[in-house]
Amino acid sequence: MMFPFENLIRPNIRALEPYTCARDEYDGDEAVFLDANENPFDTGFNRYPDPRQRELKKVLSGIKNVPAEKIVLGNGSDEIIDIIIRSICRPGKDNIVVFSPGYSMYEVSAHINDAEVRKLDLTADFQPDWAGALKAADENTKAVFVVSPNNPVGTPVPLADIEDFCRKFPAFVVVDEAYVDFCQGASAVMLLDKYPNLIVLQTLSKSWGMASLRLGMCFAHPYLAGIFSKVKAPYNVGGLTQRTALAILADYPEYRRKMDEICVERGRLERMFKNSPLFDKVLPSQANFILATSPHFRALYGYLTENGVVVRLRDIPPLIAGGMRITVGTREQNDRLEELLRAFRP
Repeated sequence: MMFPFENLIRPNIRALEPYTCARDEYDGDEAVFLDANENPFDTGFNRYPDPRQRELKKVLSGIKNVPAEKIVLGNGSDEIIDIIIRSICRPGKDNIVVFSPGYSMYEVSAHINDAEVRKLDLTADFQPDWAGALKAADENTKAVFVVSPNNPVGTPVPLADIEDFCRKFPAFVVVDEAYVDFCQGASAVMLLDKYPNLIVLQTLSKSWGMASLRLGMCFAHPYLAGIFSKVKAPYNVGGLTQRTALAILADYPEYRRKMDEICVERGRLERMFKNSPLFDKVLPSQANFILATSPHFRALYGYLTENGVVVRLRDIPPLIAGGMRITVGTREQNDRLEELLRAFRP
Protein backbone atom coordinates (compact mmCIF):
# COMPACT_ATOMS: atom_id res chain seq x y z
CA MET A 1 0.00 0.00 0.00
CA MET A 2 1.31 3.43 -0.91
CA PHE A 3 2.05 5.85 1.92
CA PRO A 4 -0.62 8.61 1.96
CA PHE A 5 1.70 11.54 1.19
CA GLU A 6 -1.17 13.61 -0.15
CA ASN A 7 -2.86 13.68 3.25
CA LEU A 8 0.24 15.11 4.92
CA ILE A 9 1.36 17.72 2.38
CA ARG A 10 -0.39 21.10 2.32
CA PRO A 11 -2.81 21.22 -0.65
CA ASN A 12 -1.35 24.48 -1.97
CA ILE A 13 2.14 22.96 -1.87
CA ARG A 14 1.01 19.86 -3.75
CA ALA A 15 -0.45 22.14 -6.44
CA LEU A 16 2.53 24.50 -6.50
CA GLU A 17 4.12 25.24 -9.85
CA PRO A 18 7.76 25.90 -8.95
CA TYR A 19 9.98 28.55 -10.42
CA THR A 20 11.82 27.12 -13.40
CA CYS A 21 14.70 28.30 -15.53
CA ALA A 22 16.36 27.15 -18.72
CA ARG A 23 19.21 25.60 -16.74
CA ASP A 24 16.70 23.09 -15.34
CA GLU A 25 16.32 21.76 -18.87
CA TYR A 26 19.96 21.94 -20.04
CA ASP A 27 22.58 19.58 -18.60
CA GLY A 28 25.71 20.68 -20.47
CA ASP A 29 28.38 23.23 -19.65
CA GLU A 30 29.37 24.18 -23.19
CA ALA A 31 26.82 26.55 -24.67
CA VAL A 32 26.18 30.20 -25.40
CA PHE A 33 24.04 31.15 -22.42
CA LEU A 34 21.70 34.01 -23.28
CA ASP A 35 18.75 32.91 -21.16
CA ALA A 36 19.16 34.41 -17.68
CA ASN A 37 20.11 38.07 -18.16
CA GLU A 38 23.55 37.41 -16.66
CA ASN A 39 26.62 39.54 -17.20
CA PRO A 40 28.40 37.78 -20.12
CA PHE A 41 31.95 38.59 -18.95
CA ASP A 42 33.62 35.79 -17.03
CA THR A 43 34.44 36.68 -13.43
CA GLY A 44 34.19 33.13 -12.16
CA PHE A 45 30.87 34.10 -10.59
CA ASN A 46 28.88 35.70 -13.39
CA ARG A 47 26.70 32.63 -14.07
CA TYR A 48 23.87 31.37 -11.90
CA PRO A 49 24.71 28.10 -10.15
CA ASP A 50 23.18 24.75 -11.03
CA PRO A 51 19.74 24.94 -9.34
CA ARG A 52 19.64 21.16 -8.96
CA GLN A 53 23.24 20.82 -7.70
CA ARG A 54 23.69 17.74 -9.91
CA GLU A 55 27.44 17.27 -9.61
CA LEU A 56 27.41 17.79 -5.85
CA LYS A 57 24.50 15.39 -5.38
CA LYS A 58 26.31 12.78 -7.46
CA VAL A 59 29.33 12.94 -5.17
CA LEU A 60 27.22 12.93 -2.00
CA SER A 61 25.20 10.01 -3.35
CA GLY A 62 28.41 7.97 -3.51
CA ILE A 63 29.58 9.02 -0.05
CA LYS A 64 26.22 8.50 1.67
CA ASN A 65 25.06 5.54 -0.43
CA VAL A 66 21.75 7.26 -1.15
CA PRO A 67 20.34 7.75 -4.68
CA ALA A 68 20.53 11.34 -5.89
CA GLU A 69 16.74 11.48 -6.39
CA LYS A 70 16.37 11.12 -2.61
CA ILE A 71 18.67 14.06 -1.81
CA VAL A 72 17.69 17.68 -1.22
CA LEU A 73 20.38 20.26 -0.44
CA GLY A 74 19.79 23.42 1.53
CA ASN A 75 21.46 26.56 2.79
CA GLY A 76 22.30 24.74 6.01
CA SER A 77 19.98 22.26 7.70
CA ASP A 78 18.03 25.22 9.08
CA GLU A 79 16.67 26.00 5.63
CA ILE A 80 15.64 22.37 5.17
CA ILE A 81 13.87 22.33 8.54
CA ASP A 82 11.90 25.39 7.46
CA ILE A 83 11.10 23.84 4.06
CA ILE A 84 9.80 20.68 5.72
CA ILE A 85 7.52 22.55 8.11
CA ARG A 86 6.32 24.94 5.39
CA SER A 87 5.49 21.98 3.15
CA ILE A 88 3.50 19.94 5.65
CA CYS A 89 2.02 22.23 8.31
CA ARG A 90 -1.10 24.24 7.58
CA PRO A 91 -0.69 27.58 9.42
CA GLY A 92 -2.85 27.87 12.50
CA LYS A 93 -4.00 24.26 12.29
CA ASP A 94 -1.23 21.65 12.30
CA ASN A 95 1.42 20.79 14.89
CA ILE A 96 4.77 19.07 15.37
CA VAL A 97 6.21 17.14 18.34
CA VAL A 98 9.72 17.86 19.60
CA PHE A 99 11.81 16.68 22.55
CA SER A 100 13.68 18.72 25.16
CA PRO A 101 16.55 19.16 25.41
CA GLY A 102 17.02 19.32 21.66
CA TYR A 103 17.63 21.67 18.75
CA SER A 104 15.57 24.84 19.11
CA MET A 105 15.29 25.63 15.38
CA TYR A 106 12.41 23.16 15.03
CA GLU A 107 10.39 25.37 17.37
CA VAL A 108 11.56 28.59 15.74
CA SER A 109 10.59 27.40 12.25
CA ALA A 110 7.26 26.07 13.51
CA HIS A 111 6.40 29.38 15.14
CA ILE A 112 7.40 31.33 12.03
CA ASN A 113 5.03 29.12 10.05
CA ASP A 114 2.26 29.37 12.69
CA ALA A 115 2.41 25.69 13.59
CA GLU A 116 1.84 24.50 17.15
CA VAL A 117 4.77 22.89 18.97
CA ARG A 118 4.13 20.06 21.42
CA LYS A 119 7.24 19.65 23.53
CA LEU A 120 8.07 16.56 25.57
CA ASP A 121 10.98 15.92 27.91
CA LEU A 122 13.46 13.22 27.03
CA THR A 123 13.50 10.23 29.33
CA ALA A 124 15.92 10.02 32.26
CA ASP A 125 18.47 8.27 30.01
CA PHE A 126 18.12 11.05 27.40
CA GLN A 127 16.08 9.04 24.91
CA PRO A 128 12.89 10.16 23.11
CA ASP A 129 9.68 9.43 24.99
CA TRP A 130 8.17 7.44 22.15
CA ALA A 131 5.02 6.48 24.03
CA GLY A 132 4.54 10.09 25.06
CA ALA A 133 4.89 11.21 21.45
CA LEU A 134 2.15 8.84 20.34
CA LYS A 135 -0.12 10.18 23.10
CA ALA A 136 0.69 13.82 22.29
CA ALA A 137 -0.04 13.40 18.59
CA ASP A 138 -3.46 13.85 17.02
CA GLU A 139 -4.89 13.99 13.50
CA ASN A 140 -3.18 17.36 12.93
CA THR A 141 0.30 16.22 13.98
CA LYS A 142 2.46 16.24 10.88
CA ALA A 143 5.90 15.29 12.21
CA VAL A 144 7.96 14.23 15.19
CA PHE A 145 11.51 15.62 15.27
CA VAL A 146 14.29 13.54 16.84
CA VAL A 147 17.98 14.45 17.26
CA SER A 148 20.48 11.58 17.12
CA PRO A 149 23.05 11.94 18.59
CA ASN A 150 21.22 14.38 20.80
CA ASN A 151 22.28 17.99 21.09
CA PRO A 152 23.37 19.01 23.74
CA VAL A 153 23.85 15.59 25.36
CA GLY A 154 25.57 13.55 22.63
CA THR A 155 23.51 10.40 23.21
CA PRO A 156 22.54 8.44 20.07
CA VAL A 157 19.07 6.98 19.57
CA PRO A 158 19.12 3.22 18.80
CA LEU A 159 18.23 2.55 15.19
CA ALA A 160 15.81 -0.19 16.27
CA ASP A 161 13.82 2.39 18.27
CA ILE A 162 13.62 4.74 15.29
CA GLU A 163 12.46 1.90 13.06
CA ASP A 164 9.81 0.80 15.56
CA PHE A 165 8.43 4.33 15.78
CA CYS A 166 8.40 4.78 12.00
CA ARG A 167 6.32 1.61 11.81
CA LYS A 168 3.80 2.87 14.39
CA PHE A 169 3.57 6.58 13.57
CA PRO A 170 1.20 7.62 10.76
CA ALA A 171 2.94 10.91 9.90
CA PHE A 172 6.55 11.98 9.27
CA VAL A 173 9.52 11.08 11.48
CA VAL A 174 12.37 13.56 11.05
CA VAL A 175 15.71 12.31 12.36
CA ASP A 176 18.34 15.04 12.61
CA GLU A 177 21.77 13.41 12.34
CA ALA A 178 24.01 16.48 12.41
CA TYR A 179 26.58 14.58 14.50
CA VAL A 180 26.15 11.07 13.08
CA ASP A 181 29.67 10.91 11.61
CA PHE A 182 31.08 11.01 15.15
CA CYS A 183 28.79 8.17 16.22
CA GLN A 184 29.61 4.47 16.34
CA GLY A 185 26.11 3.40 15.24
CA ALA A 186 24.61 3.28 11.76
CA SER A 187 22.70 6.13 10.14
CA ALA A 188 18.92 6.07 9.78
CA VAL A 189 19.38 6.51 6.01
CA MET A 190 19.54 2.72 5.80
CA LEU A 191 15.83 2.69 6.74
CA LEU A 192 14.67 4.99 3.95
CA ASP A 193 13.66 2.21 1.57
CA LYS A 194 11.46 0.59 4.22
CA TYR A 195 9.76 3.68 5.66
CA PRO A 196 8.54 6.40 3.27
CA ASN A 197 7.52 8.55 6.26
CA LEU A 198 11.17 8.82 7.37
CA ILE A 199 13.14 12.01 6.67
CA VAL A 200 16.84 12.14 7.62
CA LEU A 201 18.81 15.37 7.98
CA GLN A 202 22.59 15.62 7.94
CA THR A 203 25.10 18.42 7.48
CA LEU A 204 28.58 19.10 6.15
CA SER A 205 29.16 21.67 8.92
CA LYS A 206 30.46 19.40 11.65
CA SER A 207 32.55 16.43 10.55
CA TRP A 208 33.53 17.89 7.17
CA GLY A 209 34.31 21.35 8.58
CA MET A 210 32.11 23.39 6.22
CA ALA A 211 29.99 25.35 8.73
CA SER A 212 30.63 28.67 7.01
CA LEU A 213 29.50 27.32 3.62
CA ARG A 214 26.00 26.51 4.96
CA LEU A 215 25.26 23.19 3.30
CA GLY A 216 22.65 20.86 4.76
CA MET A 217 21.39 17.55 3.40
CA CYS A 218 17.96 15.97 3.44
CA PHE A 219 17.40 12.32 2.54
CA ALA A 220 13.82 11.31 1.85
CA HIS A 221 11.45 9.37 -0.39
CA PRO A 222 11.69 10.66 -3.99
CA TYR A 223 8.15 12.05 -3.82
CA LEU A 224 9.04 14.09 -0.73
CA ALA A 225 12.37 15.15 -2.21
CA GLY A 226 10.43 16.44 -5.21
CA ILE A 227 8.05 18.39 -2.99
CA PHE A 228 10.87 19.99 -1.01
CA SER A 229 12.74 20.83 -4.22
CA LYS A 230 9.64 22.68 -5.45
CA VAL A 231 9.46 24.73 -2.25
CA LYS A 232 13.12 25.69 -1.97
CA ALA A 233 14.44 28.82 -3.64
CA PRO A 234 15.80 27.92 -7.10
CA TYR A 235 19.39 28.96 -6.41
CA ASN A 236 19.54 28.23 -2.68
CA VAL A 237 23.07 26.76 -2.82
CA GLY A 238 25.52 29.15 -4.41
CA GLY A 239 28.09 28.23 -7.02
CA LEU A 240 31.04 29.05 -4.74
CA THR A 241 29.55 26.80 -2.07
CA GLN A 242 29.07 23.95 -4.54
CA ARG A 243 32.60 24.19 -5.95
CA THR A 244 34.23 24.52 -2.53
CA ALA A 245 32.27 21.58 -1.14
CA LEU A 246 33.30 19.40 -4.08
CA ALA A 247 36.96 20.24 -3.50
CA ILE A 248 36.79 19.42 0.22
CA LEU A 249 34.80 16.22 -0.33
CA ALA A 250 37.49 15.01 -2.74
CA ASP A 251 40.09 14.87 0.04
CA TYR A 252 38.84 11.94 2.12
CA PRO A 253 42.24 11.18 3.77
CA GLU A 254 42.32 14.71 5.25
CA TYR A 255 38.72 14.32 6.46
CA ARG A 256 39.61 11.00 8.12
CA ARG A 257 42.73 12.46 9.77
CA LYS A 258 40.80 15.30 11.35
CA MET A 259 37.94 13.04 12.44
CA ASP A 260 40.39 10.66 14.13
CA GLU A 261 42.01 13.56 15.98
CA ILE A 262 38.63 14.89 17.14
CA CYS A 263 37.67 11.46 18.48
CA VAL A 264 41.00 11.13 20.32
CA GLU A 265 40.62 14.59 21.83
CA ARG A 266 37.00 13.85 22.80
CA GLY A 267 38.24 10.92 24.89
CA ARG A 268 40.90 13.12 26.43
CA LEU A 269 38.37 15.82 27.40
CA GLU A 270 36.02 13.24 28.89
CA ARG A 271 38.80 11.91 31.10
CA MET A 272 39.88 15.45 31.97
CA PHE A 273 36.39 16.46 33.10
CA LYS A 274 35.81 13.25 35.05
CA ASN A 275 39.06 13.79 36.95
CA SER A 276 38.28 17.43 37.70
CA PRO A 277 36.61 18.41 41.00
CA LEU A 278 34.77 21.17 39.13
CA PHE A 279 32.28 18.80 37.47
CA ASP A 280 29.82 16.51 39.19
CA LYS A 281 28.55 14.75 36.08
CA VAL A 282 30.12 14.10 32.68
CA LEU A 283 27.78 12.56 30.12
CA PRO A 284 29.19 10.09 27.58
CA SER A 285 29.06 11.58 24.10
CA GLN A 286 29.10 10.28 20.55
CA ALA A 287 29.22 13.77 19.07
CA ASN A 288 31.98 16.38 18.80
CA PHE A 289 31.14 17.91 22.16
CA ILE A 290 30.76 16.88 25.79
CA LEU A 291 28.10 17.98 28.26
CA ALA A 292 29.30 18.32 31.84
CA THR A 293 27.43 19.72 34.83
CA SER A 294 28.97 21.80 37.56
CA PRO A 295 27.69 23.46 40.75
CA HIS A 296 29.93 26.39 39.76
CA PHE A 297 28.74 26.58 36.15
CA ARG A 298 27.94 30.29 36.03
CA ALA A 299 31.19 31.38 37.69
CA LEU A 300 33.17 28.91 35.59
CA TYR A 301 31.47 30.11 32.40
CA GLY A 302 32.30 33.72 33.22
CA TYR A 303 35.89 32.85 34.07
CA LEU A 304 36.44 30.95 30.81
CA THR A 305 34.86 33.75 28.78
CA GLU A 306 37.02 36.39 30.43
CA ASN A 307 40.06 34.31 29.49
CA GLY A 308 39.07 33.93 25.87
CA VAL A 309 37.53 30.44 25.91
CA VAL A 310 33.88 30.39 24.83
CA VAL A 311 31.65 27.45 25.76
CA ARG A 312 27.86 27.08 25.86
CA LEU A 313 25.68 27.12 28.98
CA ARG A 314 23.02 24.40 28.87
CA ASP A 315 20.96 24.72 32.06
CA ILE A 316 17.78 22.95 30.92
CA PRO A 317 15.63 21.65 33.78
CA PRO A 318 14.47 19.12 34.72
CA LEU A 319 17.06 16.88 33.04
CA ILE A 320 20.11 19.15 32.93
CA ALA A 321 21.04 21.40 35.84
CA GLY A 322 24.15 23.56 35.53
CA GLY A 323 25.23 22.11 32.23
CA MET A 324 28.07 23.29 30.04
CA ARG A 325 28.41 22.03 26.47
CA ILE A 326 32.04 22.08 25.47
CA THR A 327 33.03 21.47 21.85
CA VAL A 328 36.09 19.34 21.16
CA GLY A 329 38.84 21.66 19.97
CA THR A 330 42.29 21.07 18.55
CA ARG A 331 44.97 19.66 20.85
CA GLU A 332 46.33 23.16 21.44
CA GLN A 333 42.87 24.60 22.19
CA ASN A 334 42.15 21.78 24.61
CA ASP A 335 45.52 22.36 26.28
CA ARG A 336 44.46 25.95 26.96
CA LEU A 337 41.13 24.79 28.36
CA GLU A 338 42.88 22.33 30.67
CA GLU A 339 45.26 25.03 31.86
CA LEU A 340 42.36 27.33 32.77
CA LEU A 341 40.38 24.58 34.51
CA ARG A 342 43.39 23.73 36.68
CA ALA A 343 43.78 27.39 37.67
CA PHE A 344 40.11 28.07 38.45
CA ARG A 345 39.14 28.48 42.09
CA PRO A 346 35.39 28.50 42.88
